[in-house]
Amino acid sequence: MKTGFNRRAFLCSASAAGVFSILPRRLIAGSGEAPPSETVRFAAVGVGGQGRADLKGLTDAGLGQVVAVADVDPRSLAATRKFLPSVQTFADYREMYDKAGKSVDAVLVATPDHWHALPTVEAMQLGKHVYTEKPIARTVWEVRRLMEAARRYNVVTHMGNQGHSFASHQTFTSWVRKGLLGEIREVHTWTTMRLLDAAGKIPELSKLERLPEGLDWERWIGPAEYHPYSPYFTPNRWRAWTPFGTGNPGDWGCHLLDPIYDALNLRSPQRITAEVTPGWDPVRDRLAFPNASRIRYEYDLANGKTMTIVWHDGEFCNEVPRPSVLEEGRELGNRIVPGQWNAGAVVYGSKNTLKYGSHGADGCRVIPESAMRAMIRNIKEEEGAKPNFWMTQIGSHFEDFTTAIKIGRKSNNPFETAGYVAENAALGAIAVRHPNVRLEWDCEALRFKNCDSANALVEPHYRKGYALNV
Repeated sequence: MKTGFNRRAFLCSASAAGVFSILPRRLIAGSGEAPPSETVRFAAVGVGGQGRADLKGLTDAGLGQVVAVADVDPRSLAATRKFLPSVQTFADYREMYDKAGKSVDAVLVATPDHWHALPTVEAMQLGKHVYTEKPIARTVWEVRRLMEAARRYNVVTHMGNQGHSFASHQTFTSWVRKGLLGEIREVHTWTTMRLLDAAGKIPELSKLERLPEGLDWERWIGPAEYHPYSPYFTPNRWRAWTPFGTGNPGDWGCHLLDPIYDALNLRSPQRITAEVTPGWDPVRDRLAFPNASRIRYEYDLANGKTMTIVWHDGEFCNEVPRPSVLEEGRELGNRIVPGQWNAGAVVYGSKNTLKYGSHGADGCRVIPESAMRAMIRNIKEEEGAKPNFWMTQIGSHFEDFTTAIKIGRKSNNPFETAGYVAENAALGAIAVRHPNVRLEWDCEALRFKNCDSANALVEPHYRKGYALNV
């Protein structure tokens, strides 16, 4: 496909955020469609747990009207009808697009990761705005196609990592951009949340299992590598399996790394190295993500220096380095405690060290508290008694999306930039399948310089009958 610019080089540069220009459809004459009302009309693809939660939050807040939903599981459709009794329901999203498309302004995609890309791009091609749950796609290649489509089809796009709209996220990014932390040198992130022990369940996959009544398994698999139904795949277990999910990096990494990516305008890492659960075998266990991983991402910055982000999950959480400045007796929150979960990050700057929680840099504070108080004093001296220090919550993540649609602006988390957070997750999902190999990533060529087996995972291998055309 020929274009008027070097697409790959553009994607790897800081200028990739670009300039957005869109007119609300109510201002476009001759479209043949009814103009959208002040209430944005939604369709949804995937209304399992996360999809239903999204729709309930959307409608409870009065931010949109849900016209139609599609899901391959009739149980999910029935659960949705309990709080949306008049909604149109479909088993196939393509039929929904065909029959209800003209009554819809925007589409929510909340399927398993392997089904994110296709309905998202097809909605954009129909001129629909899209809110796609994180990560926006399962593989690097799909992420890049969605980023390209966002520019080509000129619709509002939004990745569903809700913390991006939290006041704490805006506070953290403001502090970093003001230089209050100094030069960011290293970041450690973690989640103690555990996925299914998928590797231990691989022998169970050979058992013939009874399919839940009405579940369309062929459609559930869709473009992915085919496997017979197993209760270890669905519901809510697919993240642990390589054909369908992106593991913990895709689930929690999109929350924990998003503030750093946004604050520093990060793009792709140049080198990625993973350590995984002892005994996990990349050949024998290829269908399953490891139970634990530590992933080191290295970024070559414009100033000639290197910044490192280290991801920890599972047992590796216990090995997150304790900051030397953290007060004695104060917990970092990285230890695995039965029956509990935690997530967070430590950001090491040349001036200050900061700790935050899971979504949207929640609870961000410089450590120790004496340094936090000193930073506040310094800002007050520079900016006056009421400095612009703590940001105020403006609205929810969905509110930002629907407002962007109504007034014709970008969302605060469009695919063109959010895609790099999703790409980080996809790269991490490749790295954990190549433990102890320092992978060298070429952002422009979209390939690893030193590992053919890793390159085989950059692009998905869709089953016959499925293709992603942008």
